[in-house]
Amino acid sequence: LLIFSFSDNSVYGFGSARRGQVGKCASRNEKSHNVPRLIDGFADSKIVNIYANGDHSAALDEYGQLYIWGRALIGEQDNDQPQAVLPSLNISQVALGWRHALVLSAGELFTIGVYCHQKCDLPVPGNVVGQQSKTSVPSSSHDGSSSMSTLEEVPCIDGEQVVQIASGTEHSAVVTDKGTVFTWGWGEHGQLGLGDTSDQVVPQRVNLAVSSASRGVYCGSGFTIAVDFA
Repeated sequence: LLIFSFSDNSVYGFGSARRGQVGKCASRNEKSHNVPRLIDGFADSKIVNIYANGDHSAALDEYGQLYIWGRALIGEQDNDQPQAVLPSLNISQVALGWRHALVLSAGELFTIGVYCHQKCDLPVPGNVVGQQSKTSVPSSSHDGSSSMSTLEEVPCIDGEQVVQIASGTEHSAVVTDKGTVFTWGWGEHGQLGLGDTSDQVVPQRVNLAVSSASRGVYCGSGFTIAVDFA
């Protein structure tokens, strides 16, 4: 669990610490923090949002700089202190999954890490609307529970601009400026909303009624909720 104090720009973590996701442990034998502990490493940055899922955590500062700690999503090593990553991107939104994350920067959508159910070598289905293209492959595998860490761009979806992002355990969803919802990733429980339980390697349009209201999308571990705001 992470707590952010707006009054003094402090971030605290407590709970499971086995991958460093709630900050630095006092010793190698310490596997958890049962009281809140200050997480340092943000220098003088003003943090505006914090995120947590799986075994990693993230924070975003006022200038769009992303910090990640815990299970490695970029590079080879887990880290118990926040590390500034992707300095070339001015990031506006972050969504953490179990082994992957989505980041939105100037209307461009990127994924970090990989989905367990992602098969990049599969043929692209004929009805897909955008194909993921690999822009950087920095790396590696850590242990049996980790995956190859990659940075990939998700191309523009039918000319629509992504305005909101969400990630579940191994699936993702976005909302565009036209209120369209796209999903991809793990589909075993029907969480992609596509009428089947298949996995999808690229974003697929979800058949939702057109709405004049603004729309949001939210992902649980194996489910997705879309809501129209009045």
